[in-house]
Amino acid sequence: MDATEKSLLDIFEEAMEQKNISYEKLALLTNIPERYIVSLQNLDLKHLPALPYVRGYLQKICEVLGLNFEQIWKQYKTELSHKTSGAFDKLPINRFAIQKINRKNVFYGIVAAIILVFAALNFNNFFGKPLLEISNPKETLTTSTEAVINLSGKVNPGDKLVINEREVISDSFGNFESEYELQPGLNTIDFKAKKLMGKENSQIRQVIFEATSTPQYY
Repeated sequence: MDATEKSLLDIFEEAMEQKNISYEKLALLTNIPERYIVSLQNLDLKHLPALPYVRGYLQKICEVLGLNFEQIWKQYKTELSHKTSGAFDKLPINRFAIQKINRKNVFYGIVAAIILVFAALNFNNFFGKPLLEISNPKETLTTSTEAVINLSGKVNPGDKLVINEREVISDSFGNFESEYELQPGLNTIDFKAKKLMGKENSQIRQVIFEATSTPQYY
């Protein structure tokens, strides 16, 4: 009887019986899981890999059982013709293969990375404690015989500096100078440096103005 007149199951079982080979032994000889061999015979597509793999499995089985592969492959496709293999008609996705790159996602990823790096490098500029160095007057409490003193010091470039509620502009390096008119007695000078995001550094200087008396002539 021609092989094409028999079912694939009949052909396999007959050849295995002639060779005295069990399913377990056939699996060892072909290095094919036993469940796949049974599924091949029964055309159980739900438990079979992609069609290219099935072809390779059938070729190995034919070599062990001494069957004509081309004839068996033709028989398999004939019995398969009234079924649909769906997703089994193509190879499964290779997770190691190079996938198509989504340029939009790459762009957004690069932008996000740049923002993170910029934020990390400029964290102190936005959120840290502002720099406030006062050169004059250096001491917390001092005296002066001059009615006008020169206030000076350094802040971070870009930080806002306010002295007694009056904004003072620093240069590009953060250095500042400003004349301040003293009143007789104790003068309190409030220096405030403020970050863009609102953090402040405040220091107080007190200056006692001792006005010299004008000589009187009689």
